[in-house]
This record gives sequence, C-alpha cells and structure tokens, in this order.
Amino acid sequence: MSAAVHVVPHTHWDREWYLPFQRFRLKLVHLVDRLLDLMEQDERYRFTLDGQLATLDDYLEVRPEAEPRIRRLVEEGRLAIGPWLVLMDEFLVSGETIIRNLEYGQRRGEELGGAMAVGYLPDQFGHVAQMPQILRRAGIEQAVVWRGVPAAIDSHVFEWESPDGSSVRTEYLPHGYGNGAYLLDVPGRLGRRLEAVRESHREFFGDDPVLAMYGTDHTEPLPQLADVVEESGAAVELSTLPVYLETVDGRPHLGRWRGELRSSARANILMGTLSARLDLKAAMARAERALTRYAEPFQALYGRAWPERLLDLAWRKVIENSAHDSICGCSLDEVSTQVLVRCAEAEQIGLGLADEAAQLAASKAPLGSVVAFNPSPCARSGLVELELAVPDEWHHLALELADGSRIATQERRRNEPLLLSEQIDNADVSKWLRRRLHGRELFARRLNGMTIEERRVTFEVDDEDKPIWLDIDELLHELDAATAAEEGEWEVRIRARPRRTIVAQIPAPPLGWTAVEPVEGGGSIEHPVRVDADRLDNGLIAIRVSDDGTFELDGVNGIGRLVDGGDAGDSYNYAPPANDSVVEQPEDVRLEVVSAGPVRGELRIVRSYRWSRDEVPVDVETLVELRAGEAFCRIHISFENRCDDHRLRFHIPLAKVARLSAAEGQFAVVERGLEAESGFGEVALPTFPAYGFVDAGGIAVLLDHAMEYELLDGRELALTLLRSTGLISRSAHSYRESPAGPELAIPEAQCRGPWSIGFALYPHDGAWHTAGVLAQLENYRHPFLVAPGRALDGPTSAQGRELRGEGVVLSALRRRGRRLEATVACEHPERVAAVFGEAELNLRPWEVRSLELR
Repeated sequence: MSAAVHVVPHTHWDREWYLPFQRFRLKLVHLVDRLLDLMEQDERYRFTLDGQLATLDDYLEVRPEAEPRIRRLVEEGRLAIGPWLVLMDEFLVSGETIIRNLEYGQRRGEELGGAMAVGYLPDQFGHVAQMPQILRRAGIEQAVVWRGVPAAIDSHVFEWESPDGSSVRTEYLPHGYGNGAYLLDVPGRLGRRLEAVRESHREFFGDDPVLAMYGTDHTEPLPQLADVVEESGAAVELSTLPVYLETVDGRPHLGRWRGELRSSARANILMGTLSARLDLKAAMARAERALTRYAEPFQALYGRAWPERLLDLAWRKVIENSAHDSICGCSLDEVSTQVLVRCAEAEQIGLGLADEAAQLAASKAPLGSVVAFNPSPCARSGLVELELAVPDEWHHLALELADGSRIATQERRRNEPLLLSEQIDNADVSKWLRRRLHGRELFARRLNGMTIEERRVTFEVDDEDKPIWLDIDELLHELDAATAAEEGEWEVRIRARPRRTIVAQIPAPPLGWTAVEPVEGGGSIEHPVRVDADRLDNGLIAIRVSDDGTFELDGVNGIGRLVDGGDAGDSYNYAPPANDSVVEQPEDVRLEVVSAGPVRGELRIVRSYRWSRDEVPVDVETLVELRAGEAFCRIHISFENRCDDHRLRFHIPLAKVARLSAAEGQFAVVERGLEAESGFGEVALPTFPAYGFVDAGGIAVLLDHAMEYELLDGRELALTLLRSTGLISRSAHSYRESPAGPELAIPEAQCRGPWSIGFALYPHDGAWHTAGVLAQLENYRHPFLVAPGRALDGPTSAQGRELRGEGVVLSALRRRGRRLEATVACEHPERVAAVFGEAELNLRPWEVRSLELR
C-alpha cells in the first residue's frame, strides 16, 4: 500500500539573490559537503537537488574530486538532479534560450548519472504557453509547478497543454515548494504534523498520496530525518520527486489548462519584475540576438571551423543570466552588475564571431565594394550607414548593384580633411614624424602617402591601407632629403582622405549578401521619406511621412504621451503612493527636423517635465525615425533620470477600442484581456509581458526586448519605460500582503542617470497575423552588417537559406557536428506549408520544429 505522505527532502537554491554569486557559493559548498557525507552514511536518505545542474557545477568547481560520489548517488536513484542548467524566468528570455538551458542541463545531467525527466519549475513568476511543447521536445512528459496556476485547477494533477496541442502531466504544488519545510520544527510531533499536512491538502489530493516538499530556500539536509521518519510509525515515505511522480502516475487527470500560467489566485505572481531594471532585459536581448541571429547563422554559412568553444562560453553566460532572480532585477545591486557584465561578454563574443564570418565572406567580393549582409531568412532591404571615401568633385553619390542599377543615398555629414597644421623647423620635420608614426599608423589612421611642395609636407591618411603596400623607409628617406635642402620653417599637415557618411537601403538575398560600389551620380529609391511636424494644441505630435504625406498615426492624439507617477512598491510589485502625483502634461515642447529624407527622416521632440517638486525640469527627447520602404516608425526616448521611486509609461492611443491584446513571446502569440486573476493578497495588475511585440486596436508595438504593457480601458496601450525602486522587497506593501524577499536596499535599481529605450509603432488593418506583424518585427530587430570587399575580382552576391511560410520564424541556425541544423517556429493560428532551403515543412499551428538542412 502506498504511503499517505511522500516527504521529498530538497533545497531551493538561488545562485544570485540577496547575496552575490560567490557568497552564495560558500554556502553551497558547505551544504553539498554535508549532503554527500550524510547520504553515504545513511542509505535510507533521499534528496532532490533543486532542478538545476548549475548547483552541482558551482560546487564541483571547488570540489572536483567529488564528482564520482555524486554520480554514484544519482545512478542509485537516491539523488535527483536536473534537468535545467538554471531555473530561468520564462517570460524575460527568448524561447531559444529556454531550449538551450534545457539542452545544456540534460547533457550535463547525463554526465553526472542522468537528469530527472521532470520539468521542475517550482518558483518561476509564471509560465509561458509553450513550455509543455518545449518539455516534450526534450523527451519530458511531466512538469511540476507552483506559481501561476489558475483557480480553475482544483486538483494536484492536471494536463497542461501548449497552443500546438502538446501536453504534459503536471503536478501542482498548491502550498508551494516548501509545504513540508517545517514538519520537524517541534520534536516528537511528526505524526501530528503529517496529519495536518494531509488535511490541509485534501481538497487537492483527495485520497492520493500527498507530496510534502521538505525544504525551502537554501535549507540544509537534516541528518536525523530518516530516523525520525522510521521511528514515527506514520504512513510516510522518504522519496525523490521522480519516485513520487511514478507513484501517482496513471491516476486520472482531473483538469486541463491550455496556454500560459499567470494567475495570482493562490500564489504571488510578482508581475513587477517585468519592469524592474529594464537595462538587464535590454542587455539580455542583445546578447541573445548576437548569438542566435548573427554569430551562429553567419559562422554556419560563411565561417571556417565551427567556433564551438567560444559559442559555449557565450551561451553559458546568457543561460546563467536567465536565472529568475538574476534577470528579473529583484536581487542585490552587485548581482545586477554581474548580469550586465556577463551579457556584455556574451554579446561581444557573438558580434565578434558574426563580424569574423562577414569579413571572411566579404574577402571574396570585389575590392572597393561594400558588402551588406542580411541576417533574415527572407530577401529584404536594410538601411546601412557607411563612411565612404568620395572625391570632392562628386556632387552626388549612388551605390551601384551588379546589374548596373543604382541605389539613392542620403548624405549625413562630411569629414574635416585637414586634421593638423603646424610650423616646424626643417631639421625637426623627420623627427616629428618618427615620434608619431607607429608602423603605418598616424593620428589613429593609416598613412597612405606624402606630398612635398614649397616647404610644405602633407601626409595623406585614411581609414584603410590604400595602397596596400607602402615603403615607410623610402618615404622617410625622401622626407629627409627634401627638408635638408630647404632650411627654415616648414608647414607640416596631416590630411585625411575626403569621406562622406551616407545612408542607403540595400537589398540582399536571404541570409546572404550583396556587394555595391560607390559611383558618381543619382539613384532611385522606392517610397522616399519626407518628414514634417505639427504641434497640436495638447502638446502632442502628428507625424506625416513619404512623398504624399500619408504616414499619420493619429491626427487627434498624436503618437503617444508620457505619463509619470510615483512608485511605492519594490522590485517585485508596483504600487502607487497614497498621495500620488501623476504628471502627463509637459511644461514645454520643442521640435526639430533632424533629417527630412529621402532615405531616412528624423524628428526630434523635446518635452520638459517636472516629475519632482525638488528637481529641475527633465528634458525627455523623443526621436521619431522613418526609413524608406518601412511601414513602421521607430521611436527612441532618452532622458536623464533624476528622480527616485517613480514609474514612467508611454501611452499609445489606439485607432479603435480593443478588449484584447496579442503579445508575442516564447514561440507563441498570446491573447489577454483587460484584467488579471487576483488572489493570495496580491493586487493582480493586468501588466503583462511581451517579448517581440504587443498588438491591440490596430497598432503593433515592435519591441527591442521584453517589456511590460497594459491595455487601458481598451483605448490606450501603456508601455512601461522605467520603474525606479529602492528595495528588493517591501514588508509593508499596499499591493501585496506577503513579503517576496528580504527588505534590502538596492539603490542602483532607482536607475538614476542617462536612460534610453527604443521601440517601433506599426499601424495596420486587420488581425496581427494577417497584417504581417511578424515580418515587420523581423525587419525592425535585425539590422544588416557590412564589411569591405577585398578580392581583385569575385562574386557580387551570395544567398544562404530562404525560409518561406506565413508566420514561420527562425529561432536558430547552427552546426551540430557536420550537420546544419535549424529550429523554426510556426507562430500562426493555422497550419502552414513552409519551405526552408530545400526542406518542405507542413507545420501545425504553433509548432516548433528542428530540422537538418543540406
């Protein structure tokens, strides 16, 4: 007969939270030392270690000799580990990062004796809709969750289904992952405590064995636990999580839930972490894209040897940062600083590898050309900004394609050719040059030649070696001879080659490149841009763009308004102060057309606000940018944050009333209403996450990174730009009854100093999936790379692989051994026939699929 209660000894381990990582590691080493000793001394002992392999890796970096001990306990089934590398926040990272996290964890788990086939998700602040599919793709058929389960689920086990139809049997922890943490607080009362646990869980478990998780945050194993259990005589069994799930497997699933789990019905969802420390979210997204959309695809298609070790280093940093306390910003300032450093390191590796592959591919293109690389798996044009050497006598500049057609350019600026002019005695001219010359480097440029005339020497410099070869010794010998022949002062000049900075929209094939050459003359441009601006009576701005002046987002309400108010919450939950002062009207508005087109138009709007009575007005600069051929306008907002404890949002007027929003996240687009399910003493604000875009009322907001939004009365979409807070957790919180963590100061979370954030607005008709919102997001998020052509002769273009299929997006393209492997996702509510390269795919709605490419 099965035991009435299964006690699962465990610890929940946060790598970073109220202590920096290395301080936590000291505690971890002590805990695992004691655990291994205890388990080897007492064969009755069982332990479930947290669900993340990073816990053991962190330990083994200090105790490498302990690996055989761990492997033996895992193989015996007494120590349960994995399957994740870390316990990530699911909403604040990409779907591909979640896949890699599980991939790394399972691989490391196998090395240590085998990871448990359980999607252990005990403390994440809600769960994404596609998690069941992600788990099933990895061979995992069971999950364990706590936060986010809605009130509609009334059993400890239910079937959780992804939008594509994949499902996992899910064990619900109705009282959290520490529901049995205090069983042994009072000696001799285990039986009574077990009965209390049994009764408190009866509404969910009925007559099923109760799962009692014995442990909580960073708890150590109790040495006498097995003795106490054995001596109690109660119907109790020491188990691991997999053993318990095997015991209750096969019992009927009493409930079913489809989609994301984001309810506050029985546990805090802590939705304010979406907007705490947005700089962390931005840094993470940059690092993820540098790896998945630049480094891996370009190296797979154009690189030499696959840079496996470098990519591994970068991915580990990204995955480490995805930990739910790290990326959420609800940790000490030292932790957030480390997150930013790791993201920057991963981004540098990713962009460095992408540039290396691009330089290698461009080395085959004609010398003198500029090569534009398209990171998208579809043919498109991308705006590039180039600094080109252009003769002064050229009045107009175009870029010529291989077929002879020309692309129009827009000049941004010209360099100042004369960098230096000095009078020097003839005897010192040669010394002057020798002291400043480093190889061919002179004034941070490359020395390309010298002209001498009438006691004037001009050194010609440029950003590249042209000519490739230059005999410096011969040049110095010529200089010595000339200056010796003419006594007195000489004018020494350094002159840079005339260069112009231009922008142009260059077409390129899917995951391929196009070479263009600068030529004198004009070129053509499709849908040229013209920017004008009117100030409306309410201080907002209506934008008109293109040759017929048709790009107007809203002639009444403008492109959006800034609304600032107080924040008396913490890093977990927003809360308004008792006497909130909301500021939405600027004290002054200034307009400036930065560039009027035809390739790029930019309008600068500076609005002055007084967010605090004690502060001088804050100038908020909004740069509205429109590019030829794009159906959306780019918005970039920047200012100096001088205030504490406040929240700034950008309110976007909708073209029509909306009762639902559609937000793109981790391989899915989720529809949400105007309210969120409350409970457990938490005011469940309908501030929801969006990773790629949010769409409502005829406008899509295209995002650079995960952001928080709210649909207000169906008439406005509010996007959180900044939330300044000063505490990890606030014990007396008006919007949350239970403390979410320690009440420790995090002054850096006030985010004082320069602050900037960008997004784009795409007005459209119809539903998001018929209006091409995903295609617009692809164009917005993935700028072209450029590199100089270096061959004496060679091809002028190359194509990678093309992905065709409405709503089918590329998640990854990489080398796996000698194979080229892609992961694609059908983010569409209907079945789609797609093609990637030569592979034909019939994808069900919302399916994520990996495939080999030839």
